[in-house]
Amino acid sequence: MSSDAEFRLVLWATDVGALADFLAAVAGAEPVARHPGYAELRAPGCRVEIHADETFRGHPWFHALAREGVARGIGAELIFRVPDVLAAYRTALRLGAQAIAQPYEFEGRLECSVMGPDGYVFGLWQPWESATSG
Repeated sequence: MSSDAEFRLVLWATDVGALADFLAAVAGAEPVARHPGYAELRAPGCRVEIHADETFRGHPWFHALAREGVARGIGAELIFRVPDVLAAYRTALRLGAQAIAQPYEFEGRLECSVMGPDGYVFGLWQPWESATSG
């Protein structure tokens, strides 16, 4: 595990590979490490670690997740700047994401929201001028 990022985000997942593949394909996160039950990706400004639920039975949500099975992403939205929101949105839907908000312009940005693996909500955005200049 590397330690050069100032911000590190840990996500618990039922399928580590699926969530890692989703983040790489949709948000452009760069894979750093991948092992059974663990993946690490680099996104601008942070590292994202993905752990299998059974990796650490002492984490505070282990029993609730095992009992209820879902609800791991409630109350959070993970927002990533991407080079092309429309392409990222289409890729997310192709990978099975649920559309939350289709791409729209808001305060100088093109953005959208999708629900990906394990119920995590992802916001994807790019500056409006880069969306209209291509």
